[in-house]
Amino acid sequence: MSEVKTEEEQIEAFKSWWKKNGTSLVLAVAVGVGGYFGFQAWKTSQANHLAEASSLYQNLTEAASDLDKEENQKTVRFIAQQLADDYDDTGYAMFGQLFVARIDAQAGNYDAAESVLASVVDKSDDASFDAVANIRIARLQAEQEKYDAALATLNAVKPAEFAGQVEELRGDILLAQGKRDEAREAYESASAAMGEGAQHPLLEIKLKDLVKG
Repeated sequence: MSEVKTEEEQIEAFKSWWKKNGTSLVLAVAVGVGGYFGFQAWKTSQANHLAEASSLYQNLTEAASDLDKEENQKTVRFIAQQLADDYDDTGYAMFGQLFVARIDAQAGNYDAAESVLASVVDKSDDASFDAVANIRIARLQAEQEKYDAALATLNAVKPAEFAGQVEELRGDILLAQGKRDEAREAYESASAAMGEGAQHPLLEIKLKDLVKG
C-alpha cells in the first residue's frame, strides 16, 4: 500500500477524531459533570488518561518511522496492544491498530491485515476511522484481484473528505478491470473532489494516459 496515501488518510482521521473529542469536552463542561469540583476531578482524570495514551502513541509513531526493522515492528505491535488493552476508549487505540494492519500488509499477510482493519470498523464509532479502514481493506482486496469486493467496500466510505481518495482508488480498480471509460470518470471525480490547485501529480498522469488512449 502507498505510504503517502496511508499517511494522508491517518491525518484526516486524526483531525476528525480530535475535533470530536474536543467537542465532547465542551459538552461536558456545559452540563457539569457532578458539579464544578466533580467536573474538575473528572477533567483531570480524563486529561491524564489522554496524556498517557498520547505518550504511548508518540513512542509507537517513532518506532513506526522505520518499519523495515523487525525490532520496530515488534515495538509497534506491543504498544498497539497496550493501547487496545488500556486505552480503548481513545482514538489512539484505533490508530495503533492501523499501524499493525500496515505491518501485516507489508509482509503480505493480507488476511491478517484485513482482519485487523475489519475490527477497527466494528469497534469504531467515528466515520473517519471507518473510512480509513475501509479504504485500506479495498486496497488489500484490489491487490488480490478481488475487484468486485473492493468496489463494494469503497461504497461503504461516506465522509466527503475522503471522496478524492475513494474515487482515485475506484479508478485504479476499474482500470485493472479494463474499464477505461469508467476509470477516467472516476479519476475526474477524484480530481474534482480534491479541488483546484491541489497537487496530485500521479492522478494527473493517470488521467492524461487515459485521455491519450
